[in-house]
Amino acid sequence: MAISSQVLEIDRKRGSKDSNLSLLSKSKPLIWNFLSGMVLLVVLGIFVRVGFSALVVNNQRNLDRTITMISDASDVNRAHRFNISELESAQRIYKIAFGSPEELVENNLHGLGMVSPSEIKYLTATTRIPSQEWGNATISKVGSGVDG
Repeated sequence: MAISSQVLEIDRKRGSKDSNLSLLSKSKPLIWNFLSGMVLLVVLGIFVRVGFSALVVNNQRNLDRTITMISDASDVNRAHRFNISELESAQRIYKIAFGSPEELVENNLHGLGMVSPSEIKYLTATTRIPSQEWGNATISKVGSGVDG
């Protein structure tokens, strides 16, 4: 049933005080606005917290991946250093240097055919002889000097 506009106008003209309509107090909308604002802030805070947690988890995963890569690279580096130390060993160098050119020392590596010197001579550094006369200086033999 629809209320006709005439009935509404008659009721308004009467200014009846027994109508069921009443004004709401202004304090209820203020409380309602405050509560809805607080709920909105709490929901927004939850979203910010979840977003921040997701960012932290993502960055931690990237950090873990980087640490794993560094650890793997360190292991490879350690293996290469070990191989280099084997290649630079004095025994290997002497074996290659003094091996004959026909002798196969390693894989495709032949000896260099170097020979040991028959005599080793060392220069003796002395302050008594000026540098211009070093060409005429005495040469000491093995075992005759301070270092020998």
